[in-house]
Amino acid sequence: MDQNILLMTPGPVTIESDVLLAGAHPLRHHRSREFGQLYSDCIERLKRIFRTQQRLYLTTSSGTGVMEAAIANHFSPGDSILIIETGKFGERFTEIARAFKLNVIPLKYPWGHRARAEDIARELDRNPLIRGVTVTFNETSTGVYNDPTPIGKLIKERPDVIFILDGVSGFGALPFDMDGCNVDVAISASHKGFLSPPGIGMIAQSDKAFARMEKTECHGYYFDLKHYVRNQALPLPGYPWTPAISVMFSLHSALEKIEAKGVDSICSHYHRLAEGLRAAVEAMGLRIFTQPDARSDVLTVIEAPPGIPPSKIVKEMYDSYSIMIATGQGEITGSVFRIATIGAIGERDMIGTVGSLELVLRKLGHLKEAGHGVAAMLDVFAHSA
Repeated sequence: MDQNILLMTPGPVTIESDVLLAGAHPLRHHRSREFGQLYSDCIERLKRIFRTQQRLYLTTSSGTGVMEAAIANHFSPGDSILIIETGKFGERFTEIARAFKLNVIPLKYPWGHRARAEDIARELDRNPLIRGVTVTFNETSTGVYNDPTPIGKLIKERPDVIFILDGVSGFGALPFDMDGCNVDVAISASHKGFLSPPGIGMIAQSDKAFARMEKTECHGYYFDLKHYVRNQALPLPGYPWTPAISVMFSLHSALEKIEAKGVDSICSHYHRLAEGLRAAVEAMGLRIFTQPDARSDVLTVIEAPPGIPPSKIVKEMYDSYSIMIATGQGEITGSVFRIATIGAIGERDMIGTVGSLELVLRKLGHLKEAGHGVAAMLDVFAHSA
């Protein structure tokens, strides 16, 4: 297997070697003082990155696990929930909520368009029995960024409604302030903006969500947050089950590095990479799928040239240049490809990716000559250094 694959996918992302090596730390028992300190320090660092003074728990799961935990702990069968669908992961929340027998009210946007607070307000007024709203902060299937600030402001005024934000691919990569945005349940995972291997899910709760959880019988066991609350409150803070100990060591290493660099600085870096990529895409005569007012700095979703299957572009990038980009998802699977601008990457990686993409597109007949995309990207980087 080629050990030099460059991951330009929206998760897992490229991570630094020392973070990977931290996972080789000798195992520690999960009831030991050393692990308790490690776990507690990860919690505190994540709370600072989430910008919350409230509760935060870790689970052994991917992002889908904490999506399920958010539903299982805060709603009872028959409760009404408004789910904002701006892509595949909004639809996944709908599937999870239906699995837990909730009354789902979907608010579906055309793919590539962002959610609007006024539409959500209208649905809440129309359906006074709604008890929660879910929003995808960054939708990796469509490249859409949904601003949580106006949504949190309107939900704050409704005491019976909680605001759940799926930040699996956005937290750590896009500016976020949980308490400032009035988010009640914020979820994420280790393998995207937190620059670690997959295996750890994160879920934070406001007082409003915690009060709801205490009155709700969780329809599950492993993700019942009441277990996490009790174990985290022990004199030696613990984890209710056997955790992903090695991943926790890697996560801790990554969080130290993120805090040392500063989240704002990292977000600015990703914005610069995304601006460079967007300029390159347009210079190559390609179209960005996502609407201009909804574009995320996490990734860019690009329409494949007419007559060229995106899967062929992805395969050529991998086979010829060991660069892994992503195909589309859901209803746009056969029409787009996706390139991420987050992870332990920089200008060199972006220039190499765009240059390789130009060579692939030239080989496949879209470009007569290569270089315009790289030149446009270099111009952005030169003027934003």
